Amino acid sequence: MKPPYSTILTVLTWIAVFSSDGAAQPTWPSSIDELEDVMFLGSGYRSRGFHSFVTPCSASPDGPGRQTAAEWLRAGFHDMATTDIYYANKGIVHGGIDASLAFELNDGEDIGAGFNSTLLVYANFFNSRLPVADLIALGVYASVRACSGPVIPMRGGRIDATAAGPLGVPQPQNGIGQFTNQFARMGFNVTDMIAMTACGHTLGGVHAEDFTNIVAPGTAPNDFQLFDDTLEFDNNIATRYINGPDTDALSIGISTASGRNSDFQVFSADNNATLQAMTVPAVFNSMCISILQRMIETVPPTVTLSAVIEPYEVKPAGLQLTLLSGGTQLTFSGDIRVRTTVRSAAQISSVQLLYTDRNGASVSTPIDTVVAGTASGFDDSFSFYSFSVDLPVTTSISSFTVLITGTDGTTETYDNNGGGFPISDSVIVQTPQSCVNNGDLTVVAAVRSSVTTPVNMTVTEKVPRKAGSPTPSPVPSLVSTTLDMVQGDTIGPYNIYSASYSIASVAGTKYGVASGSFSDTFKDASDLGTTCGSLNVSEPSSTSSSIVSTSSTSVSSSPIVSTSSTPVSSSPIVPISSTPTIGAYSFQGCYTEADSTRALTGASFFNYTGMTLEQCATECVGFSYWGVEYGGECYCGNSLNTGSVLATNQGDCSFVCPGNSYEYCGAGNRLEMYLLSSLASSPSSISSTGTTQTLHIVPSAGLYNYYGCYTEGDGDRALGAAFYPSDTNTIEDCVAACSPYLYAGAEYGRECWCGNSFGAGSAPAPDSDCSMVCTGNQYEYCGAGNRLSVYIMNGTFAGGSAGSIPASSSQISSIPSSPGSSSTATSATAAATQTGATIKPSIGKYAYYGCQTEATNIRALNEASYYNYTSMTLEMCASDCGGYAYWGVEYGGECYCGNSLNAGSTNATESDCSFLCPGDDLEYCGAGNRLSTYYLTE
Repeated sequence: MKPPYSTILTVLTWIAVFSSDGAAQPTWPSSIDELEDVMFLGSGYRSRGFHSFVTPCSASPDGPGRQTAAEWLRAGFHDMATTDIYYANKGIVHGGIDASLAFELNDGEDIGAGFNSTLLVYANFFNSRLPVADLIALGVYASVRACSGPVIPMRGGRIDATAAGPLGVPQPQNGIGQFTNQFARMGFNVTDMIAMTACGHTLGGVHAEDFTNIVAPGTAPNDFQLFDDTLEFDNNIATRYINGPDTDALSIGISTASGRNSDFQVFSADNNATLQAMTVPAVFNSMCISILQRMIETVPPTVTLSAVIEPYEVKPAGLQLTLLSGGTQLTFSGDIRVRTTVRSAAQISSVQLLYTDRNGASVSTPIDTVVAGTASGFDDSFSFYSFSVDLPVTTSISSFTVLITGTDGTTETYDNNGGGFPISDSVIVQTPQSCVNNGDLTVVAAVRSSVTTPVNMTVTEKVPRKAGSPTPSPVPSLVSTTLDMVQGDTIGPYNIYSASYSIASVAGTKYGVASGSFSDTFKDASDLGTTCGSLNVSEPSSTSSSIVSTSSTSVSSSPIVSTSSTPVSSSPIVPISSTPTIGAYSFQGCYTEADSTRALTGASFFNYTGMTLEQCATECVGFSYWGVEYGGECYCGNSLNTGSVLATNQGDCSFVCPGNSYEYCGAGNRLEMYLLSSLASSPSSISSTGTTQTLHIVPSAGLYNYYGCYTEGDGDRALGAAFYPSDTNTIEDCVAACSPYLYAGAEYGRECWCGNSFGAGSAPAPDSDCSMVCTGNQYEYCGAGNRLSVYIMNGTFAGGSAGSIPASSSQISSIPSSPGSSSTATSATAAATQTGATIKPSIGKYAYYGCQTEATNIRALNEASYYNYTSMTLEMCASDCGGYAYWGVEYGGECYCGNSLNAGSTNATESDCSFLCPGDDLEYCGAGNRLSTYYLTE
């Protein structure tokens, strides 16, 4: 049935009111440059790889029953949904797209694994120039576009929250009155509410695991029921609701009996008028463009968003000046990115830089370029043109314009909105003389002698937020450190400065140098080598000034052809090949991913601009295996998961490493795989006693016993009294080195830390977190990144399993076994100062029974119930259920009582009950379909 003309007219009028404004080319450099790169460079040369997580539309690294695109779209709504526009002018939390979702995952309103996995992906792209809030908005754009939906206009400039927002995400069990009020609080009327729900529910569906009273387990493929019949972004959600067959689990089915048929309630709020209009594809797309743009542009009034982002027609990338030995010349290098969406690369004859010297005078000789590679996004394509040329220090450079000459002889000049593309030679990071070795970052800079202000180095690291911290989050915090640099030699008109700083990992670490208003910043530590080069005061005997290509995405060994008349350097081309050994690791071949999971799941690191095999080997030190995939993705592990096998065609691993054009770095679904050489040559090593050794937690060594796996502290080392790093580290060596101290801890494979007490914030972690192999013994575990395998002198506790809290022997107590369980659980009571949530063994007359699932088509406990989503505690539920044999807290704020557990309720993994109690964040209050359950002992 077609919607009435009046309804369509009303909807189209609504769309026109909220249409986006025009977009203009930004002036480079711009605050949105990092966001623009991630948004448009989906694959290819200098690509950022953001699109790969949602391409194709069905993609999910977590296997069947998941759809990353749907999870990204849903994350955008949940982050926005705590908005309260009525507080906008009162100086109180406003909400909106502000990444507060990262702190709200245990509040009972954000059920499902998709939120955590989404934020973990965003955490890889997050940096000082790209907030998580912008990534959440960008995820909405990418998820819709990857699934053949329309382009959602995107702006940048959001600001990340530092704590959770208020509760208020709409839940399926809410009535239409509450839905209407909640959307009004967000700033949306009834039509908006219907449109946003339909546009959000065109992707994804409902997981039976999380919502058993909406989708019964075992009734849908992979226990995942789609809202409509397709994975794509289309209007089937509307047409099937209006015309049938409607399969939306939030509209029909068992959700109606439990009052959770929220889509039916929302869609029928205006007698289906809006849904009828949305059965027209053009109307559906137009309404979704408008409402989703408004959704991601819901921000606090203090935030000013940029103009709608369009790709630059011409944009510099990776520009760098470098002072050469002798101080008479500077090398100027980098790439020029040219948009080829309308004008194809085949129509371009040459790309040249016309530049002015450091005093602003034009230089007659242009800088020529060579083709370096191509990249593309959802709707645009780009070609990169590389250059590297030596310039006299005396004249140098201050700005340039880009001249593009077509194959038909026509020319176009791009002048950066009239001002030219600026370059400063006052402060220069000397990349060849900078390096990272064993965690020590050394930075060298050349500073013009005319600059007299102090010279500083800034290092920004991603520091994981601890689970027990006041603001736990899967997204790390950015910690910046500023250091004074020390002046050394004077070379030509430059003074040379240097500084060193110890970093935990090169992954995600940025550094830079500044002096007054001059700076050279936002450099990737992962791009540096392990050896610092020299910079001589004396000039070399001869110098050259030729144009050379800096990289190539081609696997072919054919020479790169210059697009200008200037000859390319005639140095021989080194063929790309597989590297037999990298450090202690041997090449195993080109491997596939595993079945429904990653081949290697121990750790992962990403660098889509500078990845090399050597970098991945460094990041995965301590693991048995590592492999590089898709050019810039590094994965580590101690075993290959089922299904990962040698690829039939070893040439499948054809992507060139972005940081070394002579190495291969895997491909899509293909890993360039390496294994510890000792394991490769002897898979089952025999000990001196004739026993086959296996990788294990060392139970005791010398006078020390295993104490557990621990996190680092909050801004402080867990064990900071002494430090003994070693590339031959073992547990035996570490406890021997720490013999004067009570505790010894092995971390990151090669590090040994000692102390007599733990630093603030250090908390127990699952043993499985301490998964790195000791650099000196491949059969022993030595912690991991931000995880220590801890040992105590003369200790008696050998704990550390998930859910337990290792303590001194005097603190260990027994917890009664759950009824029906044959095992007796042991744990430790909380220390005097509890630093994180724990499973409480008893609450008054009740003892802990376990983490339980709901029953089959009925509540596990159904004789009484109480709700408090803002201040629920275990003690509150115990009081409300006084006299019942059992009680349990679910979903953070729901308390259920009963004298028996109904059929179908079974024991679940303890870690499933992961929601923190809203009234006490040191207690666990179940989760979705999971109850933290207690039983009466008297």
